[in-house]
Amino acid sequence: MTDTNCALCGKRFSEEECATTCSRCAMFGTGGCHKVRCPNCGYEMPAPPRLPALIAKVVKKLVRK
Repeated sequence: MTDTNCALCGKRFSEEECATTCSRCAMFGTGGCHKVRCPNCGYEMPAPPRLPALIAKVVKKLVRK
């Protein structure tokens, strides 16, 4: 997962920051709720789809060659 912008406050945060915030949630240990929580304001939003990030990663590797 790449950096994400909060839809409410606009703060840009990384997957590591989100994991730290979500680790305090009761749903974290049961597989999670598949939402992303902003470490700045606490707003929860659906996790971004992983397929576009995966495609971008593959394209980036192909362009380097």
